[in-house]
Amino acid sequence: MLPPSYLDQMPDAFVQLWQQVEEQILQDVARRIGKMDKVTPTANWQLWRYQQTEAVRNDVVKLLAKYTGKSETAIRKLLLQAATEAMEREDAIYYHYDMEPPPFEENAALNNLLDAGARQTCGTWQNLTATTANTVTGAFERTLDAAWLKVSTGAFDYKTAVKQAVDSLADDMPMVTYPSGHTDSIEVAARRAVLTGVNQTTGKLQVARMDEMGCEFVETTAHGGARPSHAEWQGRRFHRGGAVDYKGRHYPDFEAATGYGTGAGLCGWNCRHTFSAVFPELGDPPQWTQEQLRELNARNIEWNGKKYTAYEISQMQRARERNVRRWKKRYLAEDAAGLDTTDSAVRLRAARQSLAEFAQATGGRVDSARVSVPKFGRSEASRASAQVRKASSTYSSLNTKAKPVTMQSIANIKSFSCDTLDAAGQQQLKNAHKRLLMVASKQPENVEVGRVFDIKMKPLTKDIIGLPDGHSVQLPNPDVPYIAIHTHPACGSFSNGDLRQFTRNANLKLLTALGHDGHIYAIEKTSTFQESSAKQAIWQMDCAIDELLKSTLTDEQVLEKAEGVISDCIKELQKNGAKFYE
Repeated sequence: MLPPSYLDQMPDAFVQLWQQVEEQILQDVARRIGKMDKVTPTANWQLWRYQQTEAVRNDVVKLLAKYTGKSETAIRKLLLQAATEAMEREDAIYYHYDMEPPPFEENAALNNLLDAGARQTCGTWQNLTATTANTVTGAFERTLDAAWLKVSTGAFDYKTAVKQAVDSLADDMPMVTYPSGHTDSIEVAARRAVLTGVNQTTGKLQVARMDEMGCEFVETTAHGGARPSHAEWQGRRFHRGGAVDYKGRHYPDFEAATGYGTGAGLCGWNCRHTFSAVFPELGDPPQWTQEQLRELNARNIEWNGKKYTAYEISQMQRARERNVRRWKKRYLAEDAAGLDTTDSAVRLRAARQSLAEFAQATGGRVDSARVSVPKFGRSEASRASAQVRKASSTYSSLNTKAKPVTMQSIANIKSFSCDTLDAAGQQQLKNAHKRLLMVASKQPENVEVGRVFDIKMKPLTKDIIGLPDGHSVQLPNPDVPYIAIHTHPACGSFSNGDLRQFTRNANLKLLTALGHDGHIYAIEKTSTFQESSAKQAIWQMDCAIDELLKSTLTDEQVLEKAEGVISDCIKELQKNGAKFYE
């Protein structure tokens, strides 16, 4: 019997091994896409495309050959460790009742089962990775063609088309194809293959041991966060070989009740449950009471004013962990392609903050193995952080003439009509602005503060205090529609960073900038908001401000011209379905 905690962490080393493969493939593909702008319209596009595709295929085949031996060794090592652990725990039960199970290492039948399980798991993984070369090159070809079409039709310039191509592959590049036609990343496939292989093999070993020892009854393990279909049978007792009534208690059939032996059942795909031998005739008490099982499945974890089960919370945390990995992958891919990584750096920081806040609020912990990406180490993290600081302060650092908050400032705050909120919500927003300015009054004058609400003005965060160096406050990006409010100590309009976050965060419906003088700027998305056109306007704004920062103009001149660029961008956003209030 292996505890769920063991099974949860067991695949990590194997997954990290193949994450290295995934990242090397992605960065190779990104570098090749980044060279697309070297191909002129008069060049032989088809020839270049063919050459790059074949080069990718050859590189993938060589890389897989390099890791095939490593993966088989890793799988066999994991299986041996898991089998030894499982049999030691299982045999302890028999020893408790003065039974003498033959030593596992001397049992030829059990070791043959272990070897068969290793061969099957290695074979499954080899079959999956055999599809990688074709899966990767197919995705590469489709992405190249889509990017070339965007450029050749004049819909996008090279830089934008290349960035979109690299980002799409970084987000969702398929690397293995299952017999059903379903595709997955190597990371997901590796975790599923190893967890399933180990659990199925140890399960067969335990059943064989039960046959040796004449054990007819089993008890399944239980853990919080079980999927609903497994929660029905976790922590319960069953009879092997058909349902029976024994000593005044009914024992359902083991396989029929739990689905043992099927992909969707006990010890199946991604399952962290297992089972152990029990002897009810010897007075062996159940490990789990009905009350304890109900507690495992209860909706007793609060998040954003709602109650969730441990399973639901675990799925929400996994989504946030995937989001952190997503932006790390984007950052590395864009860097390999020679693209600007600022946006990915900013979004990575927001994703990390969202995960940390969620884990803290729900009593969980962040598993570093589930957010790690090979080649994204301290150096990359440091560079990304520096880019975030630069991006957030491009405009605000030039406009640092902070004003004090006074009682008159708070009295100046007015409500305003908007589409996102009804009259009651608008009044709540006014009160939230007043409260936020009170919070700002207790900070150094140049420090921004902010807070996030859902679209019914229910708080999603506590007050968030910015850094004392005048950089913009970093607000999270929740996975529900939301409203973000923050202060501008210098009382100016939106910064380029504000507009970038407003446009690129689909769930951000209304953003306000509250001056220390009580004046409010607001921008909101309407039902006609055109995201792709708005993003193009943001890109043009960023390019224009970058040019200003490279110029020999004084800070005052840069600030003046930057305000003009931002004003023009706001006008473009209004043309594309945004409403601006001042």
